[in-house]
Amino acid sequence: MTDLECYINVKGYIEYLKRIGKDRGGIEEGATICVAGDLRSSTDRIMGAVARAIEGSGCKVNNCGKIPTSALVYYAMQNGCASMMVTGSHTPDDRNGIKPNKTNGEVLKSDESGIVKCITQVRGQEYARLGTEASIFTQDAMFKTAKHLPEVNAEARQFYIERYLKVFPHDCLKDRRIVVYEHSAVGRDIMVEILQGLGAEVIREGRSDDKFIPVDTEAVRQEDLESVAKWAQKHRPFAVVSMDGDSDRPWLSDESGKFLRGDILGLIAALYLGADFAAIPISSNDAIDMVLKDGPKLVRTKIGSPYIIEAMLDALRKGFRKVVGWEANGGFLTQSDISINGKPLKALPTRDSVLPLICALLLALRKEKSLSQLIETFPKRFTYADRLREFPTETGRAIVRALSLEIKNMDTVRFDDEITIIREGREKEISKTDPLGIELWERKKRIEQRYFAPEGFGTIAAIGFVDGVRIVFRNQDIIHFRPSGNAPEFRCYSNAGSPERAGEIVRLGLDSIVSRVKNDLETKMPM
Repeated sequence: MTDLECYINVKGYIEYLKRIGKDRGGIEEGATICVAGDLRSSTDRIMGAVARAIEGSGCKVNNCGKIPTSALVYYAMQNGCASMMVTGSHTPDDRNGIKPNKTNGEVLKSDESGIVKCITQVRGQEYARLGTEASIFTQDAMFKTAKHLPEVNAEARQFYIERYLKVFPHDCLKDRRIVVYEHSAVGRDIMVEILQGLGAEVIREGRSDDKFIPVDTEAVRQEDLESVAKWAQKHRPFAVVSMDGDSDRPWLSDESGKFLRGDILGLIAALYLGADFAAIPISSNDAIDMVLKDGPKLVRTKIGSPYIIEAMLDALRKGFRKVVGWEANGGFLTQSDISINGKPLKALPTRDSVLPLICALLLALRKEKSLSQLIETFPKRFTYADRLREFPTETGRAIVRALSLEIKNMDTVRFDDEITIIREGREKEISKTDPLGIELWERKKRIEQRYFAPEGFGTIAAIGFVDGVRIVFRNQDIIHFRPSGNAPEFRCYSNAGSPERAGEIVRLGLDSIVSRVKNDLETKMPM
């Protein structure tokens, strides 16, 4: 993240925005671009580099200061602006990044190749100047002269706070004590102001101003769980809430300090909002399917917010009116405006942490239950996830292929009295005596007997291929393997009837099954 590298990537991205046109979220020459950042030690320097690149592209900088990613995107979208958030999200302090957004929201998969092309062109231009008087960079890729950021515009911060205070009643959380775990979250003060504005008694805990604490709502640290449990015992709150570093992923713990995973938090928010369409990643808890089986249309996508957004956009085109989506990390997205108490909550198609937290608190109050009692009403299904680090991506892909059925253009295959093939939501039954049916059944049996039966798994009921390979067993155990899309890691997810079994499935998957498949691949054993 040298000044030069930041400058090249931002300038290239802006060039892409100028080329695609306003109807696709692009910008015109001289447009204003909003910039914000989190509380990492390198954020100010990188924000400066981003601002220099914006100005170097002939555009104007609106410095929105240190606010959540969702606050930045919301303000920028409502004002027809593109935006740049400097953040490393949930990662440690020494890892930072730049998240660009278009005027209509997040960058989608369809944008990626065009962005790379524009960045490559800018990189060639800047490196050709490096070492000459024409370059604004030293040989070590830092600016020759520093420039100050424009003065902070506090309007974006207030704009985001009013998003909630104008929609939810000001006394809806009256007499409810809520602990806010502040740590290094950039949205900590905003969260407190919103909760107090809704009538809650707020107690602040765990603020860190001198050391950045990386809170990850998908890989929760034991020390954070212990701290939250201690504060719950001390203060006897209605809930404990928090967020990750850039405050787009929520943390919710019940009155005892027990952590609620983000996919179930998203379910609660969707129920409160009365959604008629929901998009979730394939790795989400299958309790969601059970609860929503007679409710809104539910679509499972590949993992990543761009896939969630593409599914939500498709739903809008098909006439759905209350379109939402969420990720396993809890980040909640709304693709359509939704009326609450007769007032419009404007769409925010990027991860947001505040909305699902408020919805969960209010649904519990509406049902006259504590949070733990509300959660008890859902099916007892539990998820777990872990990864193998420094794991070659190609090896991961080979393992997924080995555990798949090697038949193209299928989303899922179910195995029962007949075999059901699902493609793009359409189901087709074939007989076990059909040539394709025989091939699928035999392949399923080989996978089952070679890799899973030795570890105590039962009969395979279905195999899905939406993102990696997801295997469902007749006893409702689920194991899901996929290579990471942005790191040399191999990931494993599970669903099960108890938290202990969910953890055991992932441990068996990463310790035993992956090793067995990898060994077969290396020895070229017939698969």
